[in-house]
Amino acid sequence: MGIVSHILNLLFYTNFKTYLNKTIMKNFTLLILLLITTVSITGCKKDKDEDSGGIVGKWYLYSYINIVYTNGKVTDQTSQTAPDRSNYIEFKSNGTAADNEGDQFSYKINGTQLILKDLEDGEEELYEIKKINNTELVIFNELVQQAGSDQIKYTTETTFKK
Repeated sequence: MGIVSHILNLLFYTNFKTYLNKTIMKNFTLLILLLITTVSITGCKKDKDEDSGGIVGKWYLYSYINIVYTNGKVTDQTSQTAPDRSNYIEFKSNGTAADNEGDQFSYKINGTQLILKDLEDGEEELYEIKKINNTELVIFNELVQQAGSDQIKYTTETTFKK
């Protein structure tokens, strides 16, 4: 093998190696960009369970937990799961609601607060929305009263399902 062929082989090999490295790096870079794009797009999808779904619709009572505290100590606790779908509240898109007993309410949502106002007597009740999605609504209510020297706190967590 002569010097010329050795130099040609060396140049060919060096150029081929450079070409191969550039091609691999270019394809590798494209592959990484494609991977990042794919992860970004699929990572932005909302989980169906986390979709707020809104409050509008008919919500059936599923369960509740009532706890009574006297001076900070639990004095009574009851819980129950609803046996059927006869108890409900229906929230309408116009800001009104009605329950299965015919009571009418107006409602407002402010962040995680749900304010229900009885249209008959004007009494307002404040609830914290603990969870809301397309199938489940969990609200929490707390009422504190003074009875003589005792402080009584009533808490209720109610779960509704669509």
